[in-house]
Amino acid sequence: MKLPHSIVLALSLACYSCSGGDAPTASYELAAQGIYAGALSKNSEFSLIGSLNHGASLWRTRDRERLYNWSHQPGVYAELVSASFSADGTRAVTTDPRTLVIWDTVSGEAMAYWTTPAVVLDVALISDGREVFIGLQDHSAILFDAEAGAHLHTFLHQGVVGSVAASDDGLWALTGSDDTTAVLWNLTDGSAVHTFTHSNPVRVVALSASGRSVFTASHQQLVAIWDGASGQRLQTLTTQNQGITSARFSSDERLLLIGYVNRVVELWDATRGERLHRWTTEARNLWHPTGSAILAVGFTHDPRSYYALAGDGRLMLLNRS
Repeated sequence: MKLPHSIVLALSLACYSCSGGDAPTASYELAAQGIYAGALSKNSEFSLIGSLNHGASLWRTRDRERLYNWSHQPGVYAELVSASFSADGTRAVTTDPRTLVIWDTVSGEAMAYWTTPAVVLDVALISDGREVFIGLQDHSAILFDAEAGAHLHTFLHQGVVGSVAASDDGLWALTGSDDTTAVLWNLTDGSAVHTFTHSNPVRVVALSASGRSVFTASHQQLVAIWDGASGQRLQTLTTQNQGITSARFSSDERLLLIGYVNRVVELWDATRGERLHRWTTEARNLWHPTGSAILAVGFTHDPRSYYALAGDGRLMLLNRS
């Protein structure tokens, strides 16, 4: 549903006035008219965006140098749906609704190109980038070998699969669906390990590097951290804003970054379920709001510095004292 401009403006003003939190340490424009999708590599060395007017581009985060412009078709800007990096950052994947391309982040060259069996909603690059896990509109997720082009497994839901995640070792994957469930899958044999039941559609999922910690956020309801081994709920997060758009665990699985629809980023202690810090960035133009959802969050080698990509096209550096 598309809201009238007056309502969007009112909601933007309301969110701006009540969100609170520290301002970002720095903010950098990567796309003047905003972005469809974005991703940050592990430790945020790379930023990958799909801008509204200039297609996909790969950036070196520390100095905001544009490294490569990427397109799924020559002379046509890709309108990205989702993007992801391999755990080691050497490969990236970009998807538009019906095609997928895997890229070498060192050379900038395309390594594989595939047409997808249904409309893509989300994607995760598995381990070193040889396998891809895709959430689809046809109520399924698929795992395939990108190098061989071989289909490996299909994972079924009763609703669209709008969010996916994978462990760094490539053994586990997580799906979030409109059927009100999130499912942890064994990628070796395609079996369902645990089903996490909610009362509303599950909009955002995240999986820790080892697969031991599971994050799920349902629409305006349960936001939780689960034990990937037992399937038990460990923490229920009491968030001040239910519009969660992105989430990520730290490498040691003790911290969790959460991004929201209204330019807010929060840092949580994942072991205790406590919020540690909150940042809010101002709208670029309060009277002419652009998309400002936090599309990706990332940790760095510095334990007190983080990054976020916003839908208005900005990369934000977030520090805490």
